[in-house]
Amino acid sequence: MTTLAQQHSTPSQSHTAWMATELSVINELNQRHVKQVMDYSKGFLDKTFPLQQGSHKDVCSYVVYYQQLLAFFADGSTSGLQTPPQFVALSGHREAPCSIVLNNNGRHVELILNRSGINGCQDKASIDDIQLQTSEPDCVWFSMVTGRQVSCAHKGNKQFTCKDGLPYSLA
Repeated sequence: MTTLAQQHSTPSQSHTAWMATELSVINELNQRHVKQVMDYSKGFLDKTFPLQQGSHKDVCSYVVYYQQLLAFFADGSTSGLQTPPQFVALSGHREAPCSIVLNNNGRHVELILNRSGINGCQDKASIDDIQLQTSEPDCVWFSMVTGRQVSCAHKGNKQFTCKDGLPYSLA
């Protein structure tokens, strides 16, 4: 890969071509960074919400079947969670959820699934973000992908459904 300084010093490139090259290099670096963060975040899922078989890193899609979360893999195999009660809710449709809510020792983790999202379009399971509920008293969430806080007001706009079909609150 050519460095930014080497590309910038090429006098024959027009300014527009140089800018396009710079943006391409930056975009490539950002994509690599997001992939590294996503791999780390899926490692967190493997430790905190392990599957009976396989890794969250290899999941191609998540589906809710009756009251169970199923992870589908590229070879057609499936796996549930080692601890099925950790799956507590979803938003969207069971066959194509918009998000999955998991719970570990009273703390929620939301997997936001969006095949059209900035990160979701690059992830084989369509995970756009993984957000953790913090211990802050003001209902603060943290995005593992962006590294930023997410306000609780954002969560209040979503409708979650408990795995038994009743409404679910993240409070």
